[in-house]
Amino acid sequence: MRGRLLSIVALVLAVAFIGTTVSSYHVTRDALKLSVVETELPLTGNTIYSEIQADLVQPIFISSQMANDTFLRDWVLSGEQDSDAITRYLDSVREKYGFFTVFFVSDLTRHYYHFSGVAKLIDKNDPRDEWFFRVRSMTQEYEINVDPNQQENDKTTIFINHRVYDYQNRFIGVTGVGMDLDTMAQIINRYRSDFSRTVYFIDQTGKITLHPDRSISYNKNIKSTPGLADISATILEHPGRSFEYQRDGDTILLNTRYIPELEWVLMVEQSESDATEAAGRGIFLNIIIGLIAIVLTGLAIFLAIARFQHRLEEMATTDPLTGLNNRQVFDITLRQAVERSRRSKQPMSIVMIDLDHFKLVNDRHGHLTGDEVLKSVATLLRDAVRKSDILARWGGEEFALLMENCDQKAALDSAEGLRRKLSEITPVDSLPSLKQTASFGVATLRDNEQPEGLVDRADTALYKAKNDGRNCVRAAAPISN
Repeated sequence: MRGRLLSIVALVLAVAFIGTTVSSYHVTRDALKLSVVETELPLTGNTIYSEIQADLVQPIFISSQMANDTFLRDWVLSGEQDSDAITRYLDSVREKYGFFTVFFVSDLTRHYYHFSGVAKLIDKNDPRDEWFFRVRSMTQEYEINVDPNQQENDKTTIFINHRVYDYQNRFIGVTGVGMDLDTMAQIINRYRSDFSRTVYFIDQTGKITLHPDRSISYNKNIKSTPGLADISATILEHPGRSFEYQRDGDTILLNTRYIPELEWVLMVEQSESDATEAAGRGIFLNIIIGLIAIVLTGLAIFLAIARFQHRLEEMATTDPLTGLNNRQVFDITLRQAVERSRRSKQPMSIVMIDLDHFKLVNDRHGHLTGDEVLKSVATLLRDAVRKSDILARWGGEEFALLMENCDQKAALDSAEGLRRKLSEITPVDSLPSLKQTASFGVATLRDNEQPEGLVDRADTALYKAKNDGRNCVRAAAPISN
């Protein structure tokens, strides 16, 4: 009887243990799979995207500096006499910033100037020169393009192509820099070795452009890849989704993300067996590994953002008198903010600020006193605006303020608060009788409006404030959407 009872208890415990273990295994496996699909793979895509954005900040800024360099424009306008001079200039930029290539193409002579010398003549009938005529006719200031580099054995290169204008704002050429794909190759190899995830990129036709296996790059298309072929149309039409497909008897988990800067789709894959392998080693171990994976992923994102911010701080240039951002930085930041506003559907406003009768301060008290007034006003504005706002010295006695996630009413309220604070202070301690007021023009971004149009409307509002007696705030008139 005892033996029978013991046998029944043992059987019940064994069945309960096995049932609990099997049930826990399936629950843990499903939880791990869900975590990989909804959290880890998207976080991997976000981290890689942040690293790509951080790597693009410097070349975009440098290409903008080159396009506005007086040496480059004067050299073109003087007839491109000394090709050695432009070669030295391009080579110095390449060596200083470590770019893969630096170039300039003249619209006047169609010469393609390379850091190693005059490389070729641009030919409208050559398909490989189509990029120049595309940039020549575009409206935006620069583009990011991925093309084979003809001067480096057709090595795939990320180009920043920036339009160059003369002093009458007429197009005279294209300058820019090029980076090879070694950095991104290192990123995708790291994720393959550290997390057993396959990271690669495809273009808008489905062609695989960058893969850890270099023999696959530009040689395969997901439309003809087993498993992927069935979902390729959906991936190309709706990048940003998660998918599952079968390959060699295993379920592959896939997360996609569109990279607008490259016009590529980022593909992050992991096999379900790899993703859930730890489930067989016990629930506790699975929990620990899941926590470690989340911590590591979060740390990777934190480090990527920190590096991105550090890059921005290093690349940012300031006005030497006031310590504020200068106009060039403001222009670049404004374009990026406009794109973010369009994607997020959040309002964005700018405020143009002009000190009233500032010329009289210089005439009556001297330029040193005028400088003190500018610095005092800059300090007041910087301390009064939100930390997320971008404040810049626009030029002379004029300032510009960029306010994201800010509609017209909030922008008007902020501008009025700044106007009131400014009118109450004494900008120069040694001249207690000296007061300084300012006029404010406010404009809020409209649908499909370009940055230049937004600035122009804010300027118009500023002129209205001055015409209305100064020391006041005026809003730009609405425009048709």
